[in-house]
Amino acid sequence: MFMTDAEISLLRLCAWCKDLPNDSAFLNTKDLGSLLLTKLLYYSRNGQSIRLTDSGRGILQSIGYVYEKDNTVRSVGTRLTKRLNTSNLMLFFFGGKTDVFCSSVPDRNSPLSFLPSFALRREKNKNPLGTARFNGMLYTKNTARAVYYITEENDGLYPEAERNTFTMNILTGGRKSAAAFTGDKSLEKIIEYSACKTTNSRALPVLSAVRRLDCPVTFFPLSQAGARQMRIISVRDHRRIIAESILKAKYKPPEKNYYDAAEKILIGIDMDIPRMETAAEYGVHIFLLDWQVNAVKEILRGKRAVLHPLSTETAEEMLRLPSELYVKETKPYITEKGEFLSAPV
Repeated sequence: MFMTDAEISLLRLCAWCKDLPNDSAFLNTKDLGSLLLTKLLYYSRNGQSIRLTDSGRGILQSIGYVYEKDNTVRSVGTRLTKRLNTSNLMLFFFGGKTDVFCSSVPDRNSPLSFLPSFALRREKNKNPLGTARFNGMLYTKNTARAVYYITEENDGLYPEAERNTFTMNILTGGRKSAAAFTGDKSLEKIIEYSACKTTNSRALPVLSAVRRLDCPVTFFPLSQAGARQMRIISVRDHRRIIAESILKAKYKPPEKNYYDAAEKILIGIDMDIPRMETAAEYGVHIFLLDWQVNAVKEILRGKRAVLHPLSTETAEEMLRLPSELYVKETKPYITEKGEFLSAPV
């Protein structure tokens, strides 16, 4: 049986992350089944994760991918939970066109890239992250977003410490800083989890901390809808383009930075909650994707905000994005020598 590009990529991701969550909605079951059948991957005894076998590691090394072996199999605990959360996030990005194998800050000409925090923490005698709690950095050409995986059980955040870390030039590479929050397939659940914390630490609940980060913020669900949202906001000047498409000849540039056009128009597809709250103090018309409206309605209840739903398809058409989210080709993996790679039988 010849191995495919997709199978090799999944093997690499498992080697890179050490553990992949076996219940992730973003695992390709066909590729996973093949790799389990050929004993290149296996289910860990803790019942929570998928790991690389020695045979799988040997296959990767034979084609030039060398990853340090993880000699410690974690059965339970917060470190395993964070590792699995980060891995699930990487599987989400891996399903699109994001390079999830970054081990350092990519240059400005690189494709959409995700640098996991563990890549920086694994460097000996180097840990620029300190106690920062973000799971990694998502890079576009112009923006470096610290991405946080928020669950029902979270310790909150120290906003100043987080901001001081993810805005460092060694992490941004000269890009503008931003932060993003996810952790569930439901946007409402993510916001609910962000509004509280489960420990008695002095850290602020995430939603309170977000209001003090002093940078653009995004909330997105781990779902296809969230993937489309992230693709929309990755388009440069997406707010202006959408505002112009809505207002047409009536469009005029905004006078305040919390609006996206005159007439108090705000494009809120990025789910920048602090920005929407600021605009709502003065009155605002907020345009959102239709599935975002209920979550924002609860946050801005009683405020001076009128919400206007847009279908995802409409927003994508305004930005001239293709209707297909992504298409991954399944083709045989070819080595540098031009040979097909066979899986062990």
